[in-house]
Amino acid sequence: MEKVAMIDYVGKKAGMDYYNLGLLNSLSKNNTEVFLYSNFISSNPGIHFYTVFGTFYRFKVVQLFNFLYAMIYACISCKRNKVRYVILHLFSTQLMSFLSFLFCKLFALKIITISHDVSSFAKDDNTFFRYLIYQKWSDKIVVHNKFSYDALCSTNLSVKHKISIIKHGSFTHMPDSSVDKLKSREKLNLDKKTPYILFFGQIKKVKKLDVLLNSMQAVNEPIKLIVAGKVWKDNFDHYQNIINRNNLEERVILDIQFISDEKRELYFKAVDLIVLPYEEIYQSGVLLMSMSYSMASVVSNIPPFKEIIEDGKNGYFFEKNNPTSLAQVINQVFANPAKLEAVKKEALKTMLDHYSWDEIAKKYTDFF
Repeated sequence: MEKVAMIDYVGKKAGMDYYNLGLLNSLSKNNTEVFLYSNFISSNPGIHFYTVFGTFYRFKVVQLFNFLYAMIYACISCKRNKVRYVILHLFSTQLMSFLSFLFCKLFALKIITISHDVSSFAKDDNTFFRYLIYQKWSDKIVVHNKFSYDALCSTNLSVKHKISIIKHGSFTHMPDSSVDKLKSREKLNLDKKTPYILFFGQIKKVKKLDVLLNSMQAVNEPIKLIVAGKVWKDNFDHYQNIINRNNLEERVILDIQFISDEKRELYFKAVDLIVLPYEEIYQSGVLLMSMSYSMASVVSNIPPFKEIIEDGKNGYFFEKNNPTSLAQVINQVFANPAKLEAVKKEALKTMLDHYSWDEIAKKYTDFF
């Protein structure tokens, strides 16, 4: 039996716990013994949990000390458990990513790199770290779609032979059947009859919340927008100024903070539509999660979304960076409730038919 570990210092801080559990649980069904070194624990009997990393720290020095201790502990534990392959997530090639790969190589562990973001959206990648991580230290590299594959192959790195396209799995196991739309709205103090649209997740410049806010003037009056998520390397004053300038205070509900699992469940059940006006993305976990909740989505017409969404069938497109186009699509969606319900059902069907973790895990076992 092959033994595989995932070392993830982000974990619950940014929703990676769902990804980790989905993949590792399915790997455990494929004659693989799996270990997870992160900052959370679950009741899943097929996974060996080690909660060695912390979550949120007030002081950077304490965070760094915990990280170094946890990485050393995880690598030693992997060797004791006779783990051969380690799975590492990669969003940017900064110091902590560099150190996590370095420790694994020092302990002679083979590395499967899941490249979630080929380049950092904060534009702060270290080119030397990037070269070491991708070209020297990664034994296999996984990307989630053709867009990411092409982006990585277009770099000056000689890694094409290492790359495999394996989809990001769905979240169809997550919805709580005991929570419905009415109960969710009651708990969130939302009106029972008002149509609501949702912007959910970390607020980053590339996610273009400003495009959505600027579209609200042309969105039909009964419709309200909920913005739920934490600001990441951005300044919310920019968005607040748009709200104030366009007199949207009564039509925009703000929940600008880290959103708990419990509250996320309520938002996904309470709203009628999710909007992802992104300018740039490699893969969107929010889109896959919303579709797993049988939600309809309006997304920008960028290549990664086109690999998932069929316009008018399991979601809707609008023209990227165009508030007028976005408003028109939102209004058209609510003008045809029968089609909206059909799109919701098709969104869930897409996840069930094409984004199964069990099928994804089989492709990982080919590596082993």
